[in-house]
Amino acid sequence: MDSRNSKEVTRVKVGKYDIPQFRLQSLIEPTKTLFESYKSDEATDVLAVAKLLGHKTNKSGGFLTKLADMRSYGLITSRGIKVTDLGKKLTYGETEEQKNEAYKEALLNVPLWKVLNGKFGKTLPTSNFWAQLGKIAGLEAPDAQNVEKVVQKAYLDDFQYVKEEKKPKKEGIEMTTDAQVDTSVAIIEVKVGAYYQKLPYTEDGVKLAKGFLDLLESQLKASTKGKGKTPKEEG
Repeated sequence: MDSRNSKEVTRVKVGKYDIPQFRLQSLIEPTKTLFESYKSDEATDVLAVAKLLGHKTNKSGGFLTKLADMRSYGLITSRGIKVTDLGKKLTYGETEEQKNEAYKEALLNVPLWKVLNGKFGKTLPTSNFWAQLGKIAGLEAPDAQNVEKVVQKAYLDDFQYVKEEKKPKKEGIEMTTDAQVDTSVAIIEVKVGAYYQKLPYTEDGVKLAKGFLDLLESQLKASTKGKGKTPKEEG
């Protein structure tokens, strides 16, 4: 890991990627303050903005980095200082679901976070993550090991506030995979009423599960055939 300074803006360099210094959670309140003060207008007095956000001068590294990171997350426009629609949604979303959606969208505006999230989800591997990071960011092994902990902490600190979307439960047949088994192999679970069956998550297991579901479908069609007809239709 190294840092790159440009006009006093400090960015954390991870191979071909940059990651923000500020975590998204810490930038919600500054975004809200900007929105409440300027609404949909662009703030033209940068010194006034700096003081509004708790900085003595608009030339301080902390202030410039804060603005740069707000842009990285998509909270303010890439030019000038104006809260984006995403920033408005994150601070004044009508529901918690909207705010959560905006929060995740903001995180995925960071290119490295988008790649890692697509590959690993909210959590990152605890063993040899540096090897994966090196391939993704184009880092040699020693450099990847040096930056591993910094990236892990920043990523987990950002994604810990993302709430998982609740998926409606499906009635009838439910199939799930479970990787936490003694054999370390994913399994298929088939549940139909009192019937419960575990099958190995292999090509043969999938075929067996599909065959069983096809059988259930044919039996269901046979049992319901003719139901719902009127006496005239039957005669």
